[in-house]
Amino acid sequence: MAETRVEDTNAEWLKCLENLQQIRAENLEPVQFWPLYLEALRTICTAEFGTVAVRGLTEEAAWQPIAFSPGPPGTSVQSLHKKLESAAEACEEKEVALLEDERVPWLALRFNMGAVNQLCLALFSFRQDQAPHIESYIKRLSLLNDLPANYQLSRSSLVERARSEQFSSVLDLMALLNAQTRYLSAAMTFCNELASRYGCSRVSLGWYQNGYIKLRAISHVDDFDKKMEAVQGLELAMEEALDQDTEIFVPPADDTTQISRDHTAYARLQQTDHVCSLPLRVGDEPVAVCTLERDDTPFTESDLSLLRLCCDQAAPRLSELNKQDRWFGARLAAYLREKAADLIGYQHTWAKVLSILGILGLAFLCFVPLTYRLSSPVILKAETVTFLTAPFDGYIEQVGVRVGDIVSQGDTLLVIDQRDLILKEEEFEAERNRYQREYEKARVEQALADMRIAGARLDQVGARLDLVRHRLGQSVIRAPYAGIVVEGDQIERVGSPVAQGDIMFRVGKTDQIFVELEVAESEIHHVDETLTGEIALVSRPQDVYPIQVQRIEPSAVAQEEGNVFLVRCTLAGDYPAWWKPGMTGMSKLNAGKRTLLWTFTHRTVDFLRLHLWW
Repeated sequence: MAETRVEDTNAEWLKCLENLQQIRAENLEPVQFWPLYLEALRTICTAEFGTVAVRGLTEEAAWQPIAFSPGPPGTSVQSLHKKLESAAEACEEKEVALLEDERVPWLALRFNMGAVNQLCLALFSFRQDQAPHIESYIKRLSLLNDLPANYQLSRSSLVERARSEQFSSVLDLMALLNAQTRYLSAAMTFCNELASRYGCSRVSLGWYQNGYIKLRAISHVDDFDKKMEAVQGLELAMEEALDQDTEIFVPPADDTTQISRDHTAYARLQQTDHVCSLPLRVGDEPVAVCTLERDDTPFTESDLSLLRLCCDQAAPRLSELNKQDRWFGARLAAYLREKAADLIGYQHTWAKVLSILGILGLAFLCFVPLTYRLSSPVILKAETVTFLTAPFDGYIEQVGVRVGDIVSQGDTLLVIDQRDLILKEEEFEAERNRYQREYEKARVEQALADMRIAGARLDQVGARLDLVRHRLGQSVIRAPYAGIVVEGDQIERVGSPVAQGDIMFRVGKTDQIFVELEVAESEIHHVDETLTGEIALVSRPQDVYPIQVQRIEPSAVAQEEGNVFLVRCTLAGDYPAWWKPGMTGMSKLNAGKRTLLWTFTHRTVDFLRLHLWW
């Protein structure tokens, strides 16, 4: 019987040593550490019952038992709480204390956990016959009182080491992302790194754009068809996570309240066992969704914690690259939208901006008067214009100028063939000499009648000779004054006949040019002699010259486009030397103050008034 008791005692001590070794060697969770530690303490001091409880230091804090050995106490919870209160008072000055006024011995052990806002006690009960050995039990408990502090320190160092490894992993990922200068390359790097580090079969990144999620990158896939069924299903799953702004898992947890219908459908389509979608946020606003897929291993809480950290750190960098890696118009629109959102709110920003701009634009059209600029064609005309005609019937022998040439007074413009006139001149010259001799002969013979007849014939031939010589002088058409040839390109007509009175040239003076406007009949009532404006010519549209209305012709001139009124204008100063009569352009007359609404609609209103009145 004694041997059996010794063997049992040895087995208990061996079990106690194994528990202490396990506590020191393994990284146990608190739910595993405290039962093993309490069992070892109870075995060492051969206590009948032991418990460990904690409470806060505030007066209203209650005790919370965290371990029992060998099991839940036989006493009531209220009685146990009273003993714990007595144990706390007894252990205020020392770590191990004997509770007084008890029928059976009770020992209280206070643990030094390093927590300033929490009290942790162990309470042991003994048999009455163990009272003489209480002092030895106190020494045993004191020797093992340092284990909780060491355990807490070890747990803290392991947690810090795990956190440092996690932070190092995140920093490595951010270093890779910061090295990228383009958005797509950074997104591919992000997906590839998450897939390789966390053993995922596929990692995808979708970005929120214009109200929808657009898939931007898939790990280890350079290009993909956006119209594929798998891609569209993945985008729907990402939108499901974005709409709820929360993490979604497949298979979902038992107590989850998130909707995961699209995730389940996508996992069934791809035959994937585990799917996890995490929103990427910039500030508090979700901007993207990262979806990770695994075939066999589920995502642990440690994996999810590190993935959340990676997504939170990568989101600002990816968002910055996404904004930069766009054409200038998109960046400008995003910048303007951001500034406008600060003023009028982030919901329906563009609709609000367009509404405000529409109201301001309509008010500007209706109420802000601007100078009405009346447009009309312009032509430059010479003050003095001379028409040079053919003096007689003949043929063009020589042409010396073309339209636009500058001529001086007396310059030869055109020569009519003179050969017939020269022959006639010689003929009439011979006849005149013959009649002169006959006249002289009759005078010598004193034949009065013959003398008169010869004198009459002599006068007749002389008149004809003067006419021929006059026409010879007219056969050369010369410039009557210094000016410019406005009309009459006769070079191609050399050798062709002309009739008396045909217009050969139109020559105008270049020192007297005025501006003539062709104002439409519908706009003439806006024009009077007080208006000013500007003109620009076709040859130099960049130059603008001021004009002043001088005279309005009283009658209209019919043209193909409709009737126009000719309005003569003068320049405010001297006109440039390069101006030539016949040049055209456009004019803008300042016809008073009008609103833009009237400017854009008055022609339509006038048309309707003209055709729809009764």
